[in-house]
Amino acid sequence: MLDMPFHVEIDGRQYQGRGLSLVRAGIGGLIDPHASGTERLALFVFPFQGFVVALSIEVRILDTDPARGIAALEFLDPLGEHLPQLRHLMNAHIAGDLVTLGDTLAIRPAGAQKKGTAAPDGRGARRLGGTLALLALTLLLIGLVAGKVHQRVFTRTLATPALATLEGQTLAATATGQIDFLNPEAKAGEVAFAIRANTGQTLSVVLPCDCQVQLLGVEEGSTVFAGDPVLRASPPDAGVTLTGTALPEELLDLSRAGAVEVSFADGSEITARLATLGTAAPGEPVTFRLTPDAALTDDRVGQLAEVTLRRPGPGLLRPLFARSTPETKADAQ
Repeated sequence: MLDMPFHVEIDGRQYQGRGLSLVRAGIGGLIDPHASGTERLALFVFPFQGFVVALSIEVRILDTDPARGIAALEFLDPLGEHLPQLRHLMNAHIAGDLVTLGDTLAIRPAGAQKKGTAAPDGRGARRLGGTLALLALTLLLIGLVAGKVHQRVFTRTLATPALATLEGQTLAATATGQIDFLNPEAKAGEVAFAIRANTGQTLSVVLPCDCQVQLLGVEEGSTVFAGDPVLRASPPDAGVTLTGTALPEELLDLSRAGAVEVSFADGSEITARLATLGTAAPGEPVTFRLTPDAALTDDRVGQLAEVTLRRPGPGLLRPLFARSTPETKADAQ
């Protein structure tokens, strides 16, 4: 506890200071015996030559002794807004040094500095450092705000992930019913699958070429509706593409996206471009196909990927929105 001149005002009553630290203070005066344990807003007043410094601190009244007229004040928030000023005043009192508040109010101990001598306190260097720090923080804030604006206005992630598939044609169900026969090993001209329709008929679909066959989530016994994709037939040298569906409210952003970024579950990222955009009834999801800018390996087939659309920003703001182009990890050739 530091013994320095100060007094405390609580609820309009003034108490003499009897010691001060960064977390507690002692006071003396007419103590209310019922005040022990209560929380109050205390005004700490430090008198100096020609001016005073007053700090508002929330305290809890403890260790009251009405008979002796003393009590202790515990600071509720020792790290509050008062801390820098209080620490400065206490350090200056301990050192007997110059007490300065800003650039206007100052008290010098008698004989501490002779007339005409300069005080090498490095104030100019500190001021320059503070200005540079403020400038750096301002630029950082501008960058963060620009990033948030770009993310909200010029970036959109599709609600449904895309699926990596081989290039080719999709064979769909010709009627509503149940998959009665499925032959992924079929050759050109052979039956690839058959559907037992609700009408009782059995409808067969023939594979149009000697192709690689990829099942699209069906098996024998699966129920399908007319138009549902059943399998995908791809030439032997087919590359890997990405197919997905977009909601009606996403179509405009998809069609005018300046860049399309694709992220796989393992963290790999590539860029792609819109190849085809299908059609659908009003209000229904629309299928689309993306062509990767970097070739994907066959082991990507069947994997899901998140699709992010980036619209080109205004010309003046593009340097703030610039992003490095993601590189494919382990997929680029």
